[in-house]
Amino acid sequence: MASSACNGGGGGGGGEEDVNKLAAQLSKTLKEGERILAPTRRPDGTLRKPIRIRAGYVPQDEVAIYQSKGALWKKEMAASQDVPPGYDPVVDVKPMTKSAKRNERKKEKRLQVNFSLYD
Repeated sequence: MASSACNGGGGGGGGEEDVNKLAAQLSKTLKEGERILAPTRRPDGTLRKPIRIRAGYVPQDEVAIYQSKGALWKKEMAASQDVPPGYDPVVDVKPMTKSAKRNERKKEKRLQVNFSLYD
């Protein structure tokens, strides 16, 4: 009874040597594509058992979040251009009318007069 308490036997979480033996035994029996997650330490200092992950299994944390086709298309469109589809800014430019040109000249003249007053 005293010998089992000294060598870390019992259900107290296992010692490091027990976990290392278990990890070595698991690594011998690994099949192709399988892997072992190393033992982690609990807050109280004991070690958790190593975890064997089967081939082809993707842990829940690593699974990509589902996105619908519409959401993917929306992201793709937003990344590729800043204007609506089919919009051509070169074609959309309208020539200035006579009155628009005249107003533009008046505006420039007014700005020049205002700047010359402050100099």
